Amino acid sequence: MSKSIIVVGAGAWGGWTAFHLQKAGFKVTLVDKNGPGNPLSGSGGKTRIIRMAYGGSQVYTDLTAKSFELWEKYALQWNDRLYHQKGALWMFNGINPAYAELSIPLMKARGFRLDPLDLQNLAIEYPEINLADITSAYWEPKVAYLEASRACGVVAQKFKEAGGNYLEAEVTGIDFEKENISALRLKDGLTLQADEYVFACGPWLTKLVPTLKDYIYASRQEVYYFEAPDHYKDLPIWLEFRKDDQMFYGIPDHFGQGFKFAYDERTWSLDPDKDDRAITNEILDKMRAILINRFPALKESVVLKHHTCVYENSLDGDFIIDRIPKATNGLFLAGSSGHGFKMGPAIGQLITHHLTGKTAIPNEFLLNRFSQGIDRKSQFEV
Repeated sequence: MSKSIIVVGAGAWGGWTAFHLQKAGFKVTLVDKNGPGNPLSGSGGKTRIIRMAYGGSQVYTDLTAKSFELWEKYALQWNDRLYHQKGALWMFNGINPAYAELSIPLMKARGFRLDPLDLQNLAIEYPEINLADITSAYWEPKVAYLEASRACGVVAQKFKEAGGNYLEAEVTGIDFEKENISALRLKDGLTLQADEYVFACGPWLTKLVPTLKDYIYASRQEVYYFEAPDHYKDLPIWLEFRKDDQMFYGIPDHFGQGFKFAYDERTWSLDPDKDDRAITNEILDKMRAILINRFPALKESVVLKHHTCVYENSLDGDFIIDRIPKATNGLFLAGSSGHGFKMGPAIGQLITHHLTGKTAIPNEFLLNRFSQGIDRKSQFEV
């Protein structure tokens, strides 16, 4: 008889994990309270970027390379274009580009490129971009954007077609018996039981496992879609790195919905169940100033659309994948923040290989690393 597994959370990590586990022969139930990639979730929204450079980290380089492979494989297998290759311009604003330089040899070993650019030639090629304060730039040709919410729905559907059971319900508590999880309690009063449990419920994880509040926090991430001239859709995906661990990025060609512009700093907090998700003037003012500085012609651009996403972050910016404290049959996946979406296929495969005894969870992702002290706060620090 196949082992039963319940996966809580149908976002990028939970959906792909359930899909891979079901394909591996487990009896899997996928549970989500609002649906795969819903607007309130960390996997919600129209798009996410997949890029390869990871500041010299071997574990992230390997996971991202595997994810590129799997996104392309399933897009072809399912005949569904969830993956859109565009290429990306990396820009560094007055800071050492060590993050890029350390990435180059690892990327090359995997067949990927990150090429240094001449700023004078770049200014000629892209006159729309103000490069006056940019001190170095690189080109990554393989970068693509992924359809976020829609991909979560597609993966959940493929999971069901493979025989998986999907349940739209809210998990409100966990029952323990000795060193095991014995059941999950649902809002409607019912319970669910399985041999193994995987929690990939983003910022809601700490509501189920309060002890994890010491390692995980939620942040507010506002995404804007600005009006832009039609020819701006020919610009590449772009990423700008600044001091104090700030990163901003955009997708000019965005399904005719406008010039997507977002940030990757984690300084604004958000309660995923209580806080208003409307535009915050403080954030919009900062974003508009950055947009105008980089793309001066957009000075009078209006916001066509807005979306507030919630990230769940670890204290050091790295993923946390480990056993639920005091539960040998419970595994939790946390700290995905913005950069985890693209790795959904590889994370799902990693969890499947782990639960079948083929692969250990990388030491970089284990919870006990925090006992050694924290000396970084994001994946951008090198």
